[in-house]
Amino acid sequence: MARTAHLLLIAAASALVACSGSKSFAKKGAKLDAAGMYAEAADMFEQSALRNRKNVDAKIGLKKTGQRLLDDKLGAFFKAMAMGSAKGEAVQTYLDARLYQERVGRLGVVLDIPDHYKADFERVKGEYLVELYNEGQALLEQQQFKAAEDVFARIARLEPNYKDASSLQAVAYLEPLYRQGKADLGADQYRKAYASLDKVVAKDAGYKDASALRQECITKGQYTIAVMPFTGPISRSTVQDKVQAHAISALTSVNDPFLRVVDRENMERILQEQRLSLSGVVDEQTAVRAGNLIGAQAILIGNVTDFREVAGELRRSTKDGFEAYRVEQVNKETGEKYMVTKYKPVRYSEYLQENKVYLSFNYRLVSLETGEVLLSKVEDRQAEDHMYYADYAGNRDLLFPGRNGVVDPTERAKRDLRGLLSAPREIKSVAALSQEAIRSASSNLAQVVQQELSSKLP
Repeated sequence: MARTAHLLLIAAASALVACSGSKSFAKKGAKLDAAGMYAEAADMFEQSALRNRKNVDAKIGLKKTGQRLLDDKLGAFFKAMAMGSAKGEAVQTYLDARLYQERVGRLGVVLDIPDHYKADFERVKGEYLVELYNEGQALLEQQQFKAAEDVFARIARLEPNYKDASSLQAVAYLEPLYRQGKADLGADQYRKAYASLDKVVAKDAGYKDASALRQECITKGQYTIAVMPFTGPISRSTVQDKVQAHAISALTSVNDPFLRVVDRENMERILQEQRLSLSGVVDEQTAVRAGNLIGAQAILIGNVTDFREVAGELRRSTKDGFEAYRVEQVNKETGEKYMVTKYKPVRYSEYLQENKVYLSFNYRLVSLETGEVLLSKVEDRQAEDHMYYADYAGNRDLLFPGRNGVVDPTERAKRDLRGLLSAPREIKSVAALSQEAIRSASSNLAQVVQQELSSKLP
């Protein structure tokens, strides 16, 4: 209730300030109008109405001075139109006048634009659209695509469905991208070509042969990687298999159309045809041979050097505390009864458990075309979780922590204890932490590989 009253008080104060400000602006507007400065007066009356839309004086003043200001804008339009050669200026001047009329109208004040001005605008707008359309076509013929796109965009703002202006605007946007993509493809710059052609296809999938050229970029520029079995101590073979599987999954999920990863099933099938098992790929020489058989351009070789799962035990410690209770006492002088809070010593328990996982592996990306080590890196990960909470058999709401053998009634001490009493009593298992560490490391591996290839390959 107190908070509600406080908010209402703030709202009332804000409304009072707004009303006060509105009256001040209206008075300034009246003084400016009396001095013949109706344009400045119109601005003051508009500010006044914005602050309080129920201010009648502001609306009356804005009706009078705003109409005079609008008439000036319409006069400027008529003058620009009469000049004949300034059709664009005339159109813009009228649009500015109409925007002012609409803005004031949203404040509940109606300003009038005579019908003959509306008719004149439609006529000069039609003439201006013809000029713009012809200008845009000429620019297209001159292959000045950006300038042409700007012209057709102006037509669209004035008349969205004017002739085929929207189609020509699309051509002005798409054609330079298409030409650039085609040129880059011819120069074997497949990524650059794909970037341009992808924008074309996103805008218009049927534009010329852009879709086919985009696919040609991928076909010619795609880079195939085979992820070989990760090595390491035999006792950790399951971890090594998981790291390899997650590495393949992460690389496959990378949003790069030029990166192709040979999945394990296809690798096994191709190698079995050559009487070579994937599980037998344990050294670099064998891995290179396997990668060549698979048709990869590079192989990813990894080695798990450290993997530890540390499952902590749940530890319990007993703490001294105090439980509050109320007793009735009597004032010896007055005989009045009153309640007093006292504390009795109690004991409660705190529990702590920590689970940790350590993972470390190194990997290399080796080019099968040049034998060059394209990338060599170590991934270290530590995933951990802990559970820390308190438990009390009595009334938790009355429990207070102890300090040096006495009750500690401070807000911070109470807040910390309440937090422990309501803390979650769940902890991630080491199996879940292992998955988390492997997934995180594999995801980073994929990003590093993708960045390396995108920077080195055309």
